[in-house]
Amino acid sequence: MAATSDDGVTLQVDARRVFRKRIAGALAPIAILVFSAISASAQTASDFANANPLFQGILARPSDLNNTLQYAASASAGNIESAIGAYEQLLFYNPTLSRVRFELGVLYYRLGSYDMARGYFQSALQMRDISTELRQRAEDLLTIIDKKLQPDQFSGFAQTGLRYQTNAGAGPGPQGVLASGRTFDSRFFSQGDWNWFGAFGLNYVHDFEDQNGDTFEASALGYDAQQFKLHQFDIGLLEFRAGPRFGIPSDSVNGLSIKPYVVATGAVLADAPYYDGIGGGLTVHANVGNVALDPYVEVVQQSFHNSTFYPLAAGLSGTLSTYALQGSGPVASGMAWQSRVAFAHASDNFGPYSYDVYAVDVWLPWNFSFPGDGRIWTLTPTAGLSSWLYNAPDPTIDPAITPRSTEWRVGIGLDIPVWKQITLGTLLQYRADVSNVAAFSMHDLSVSAGPTFKF
Repeated sequence: MAATSDDGVTLQVDARRVFRKRIAGALAPIAILVFSAISASAQTASDFANANPLFQGILARPSDLNNTLQYAASASAGNIESAIGAYEQLLFYNPTLSRVRFELGVLYYRLGSYDMARGYFQSALQMRDISTELRQRAEDLLTIIDKKLQPDQFSGFAQTGLRYQTNAGAGPGPQGVLASGRTFDSRFFSQGDWNWFGAFGLNYVHDFEDQNGDTFEASALGYDAQQFKLHQFDIGLLEFRAGPRFGIPSDSVNGLSIKPYVVATGAVLADAPYYDGIGGGLTVHANVGNVALDPYVEVVQQSFHNSTFYPLAAGLSGTLSTYALQGSGPVASGMAWQSRVAFAHASDNFGPYSYDVYAVDVWLPWNFSFPGDGRIWTLTPTAGLSSWLYNAPDPTIDPAITPRSTEWRVGIGLDIPVWKQITLGTLLQYRADVSNVAAFSMHDLSVSAGPTFKF
């Protein structure tokens, strides 16, 4: 977004909004791909037994297949050890049930007992009653387990595709004179456009194979989008994160660990160097019941660089501090929830660009398959809300009003299996900003699709 002064000099009035909106729109499908749920821990067997009447049926009728399956399915959502006991009891009476062996493999996988999980998955594949769907799921999980049992583990994805946006630069509708007396550069008005995009994510974990579960973790994330017409919004992004994770033995909290890390980022906008940042953070992981929690604090020193399209970008340089909590857990069979609540403060060289933002996002990934087809489809509804509170009026837009904006967003993603590790990723998303300054209000509808390779 830009304004033009009376002498014809183009003035950048909100480069951060352009950059932030482009990044947010770019990373929406990536977030669906890489936001992973973390397995839950167990509560005590006595707690679940007292609350669940199905457990009393197990004691009274240990050979009742239906009753035991019902109990094990319900127990697996809240008490992994109780579920394991129920399923192992079923195998005592009928050792040829592939479904029971598969479910035991899943439960041991959630506990991190990968050797036990692999044994149950392998034995499930040898049962005569195994379905096509169950066979595919067992084989997929065996592949994952083989990676996890290696001291050096690699995983990631690569995606490419096309996206159409009704508002490619997250700009306002056409308007003439601002309250400051300046006028907008029409190149930054709300305009629709297509783009080609490519994205990748790579994760590396080295397991020190000690009793605490200490590891070293590193990740890289890249994104590039080239507009068909509006090349002032061409964007490229690269980010690296790395740090050791230290396991903390605890009798009361499962999977407790702490990870300090460093982060380095860089971006180009309109084919010119635009942004780089260096910083670090601290994150903690813990499983509380069926909920995985990952609070973190991160501080990044940001540097923005002037360019032809964005001649005042350097005023955005400063410190960005983020305080957030990520969580995940099961909802029902095949469905989970994932959420992020965050507060961020940007302290910039040019005061009006500084801001506080409060944000919350929710994802609801649902894995399902069609009868007779073992391939897994993933449907992910998403929703989010952000409140932006700027530090001071922007004299180039409205010198009398300090901007306040509320952004809400909804979307739905569908990951369609194509062949082995290749899927077709699609996303439909709507985003809108409502602000007390008209120049800060906008809305955008986007749709994207493209093949994704996961490994």
